[in-house]
Amino acid sequence: MAVTKILARKGRLDVGVRYVLNGDKTQEQILTARLNCEPGREVRQMLETKQDYGKEGGVQYYHMIQSFRPGEIIPELALEIAKEFVSEHLPGYQTVIGVHVDKEHIHAHILFNSVNADTGEKYHSNAQSYYRQIRAVSDRLCREHGLSVIVQGEPSKAVSYIEWLRRSKGQATFRSMLEAELREAIQDANDLGHFFLLMEHRGYEIRHGARLGFRLRGQERFMIPGRKDPLFTEEGIRAAIQGNLSAIEAGRRPAILPRPVYRP
Repeated sequence: MAVTKILARKGRLDVGVRYVLNGDKTQEQILTARLNCEPGREVRQMLETKQDYGKEGGVQYYHMIQSFRPGEIIPELALEIAKEFVSEHLPGYQTVIGVHVDKEHIHAHILFNSVNADTGEKYHSNAQSYYRQIRAVSDRLCREHGLSVIVQGEPSKAVSYIEWLRRSKGQATFRSMLEAELREAIQDANDLGHFFLLMEHRGYEIRHGARLGFRLRGQERFMIPGRKDPLFTEEGIRAAIQGNLSAIEAGRRPAILPRPVYRP
């Protein structure tokens, strides 16, 4: 079973590529792959493609995530399924893949250039293409490899990514899931900007203003966790991150928090 989501990104390509290929998450990049681009030259080649076709603006790349049920798959198979998906659904798109094993559930990150290197066409994603293409191809590949699929029936009855994560972790509410993600991002962030970037990579849209709001695609309303816990206000988050840095400088906390390492 793979739960999929896709995010359109207008930010820097190099930031996204580094996140996907992060050696701490991919067993020192053993669980990575490139299609239509070369190791070490991924970002340069994607940018050159945009320049060649005069399509340097707008969405810079798409970030797709395939998350698998805990204990159902090994990382090597997750990588193989991701590669098969790219070969079938994204021919001509320069793509990097990283299977992250730093969480309880194994998940494959697929980042691809918004411009096709062969045709110059820009990729477009909407609800219809998601269910008819991305979701359909991913589900079929899972079945072909003996994995379950998460839903049966109409696409409108599909279980969302966050809902599945909530159920698999036994968490009672969307809010508790958000708070767990916020605490982890606070622990890992170097500053407030880095914190926002980490939350965006987790799929959250952020509303700035008097109160910070967070929501995932598919949610109608922003959740405002700072109403109940001042830790999750902008001031609280900034202070917590600063406290982390002070503890690191004082030697009371390691610079990098250890994450669970996959053991085959």
